Amino acid sequence: MLVLRLFIIAALSLSVQAWSSSSTRAQFLQHIAAATATVALPAYAKEVDPSVKGTKKDPNYEKCLSVCMYDCTKPKGSEQKSRQECLPECKQKCAKTKAQLMLGTPKE
Repeated sequence: MLVLRLFIIAALSLSVQAWSSSSTRAQFLQHIAAATATVALPAYAKEVDPSVKGTKKDPNYEKCLSVCMYDCTKPKGSEQKSRQECLPECKQKCAKTKAQLMLGTPKE
């Protein structure tokens, strides 16, 4: 992200240097628009691998389970649940398939 910002700043400074005092405001804005339009933004989200979709290795399931376990094991007043108590509750909440509810990995 820092590299992207530095690239944009460099492109804008080159555009500003190219802009002369005899140019109009519209020409300046066209220079700036052209400089920023050439910057390609990276794609952060990647598609989930179909072979892990619906399994225990599904990133959405793992993220949901992680957040649920964190919230469940946080102390609430004087009461705090253990991970063993929270796991069945969180599995029920996050599981979308039968394989995600099972113990271990199902045999195929």
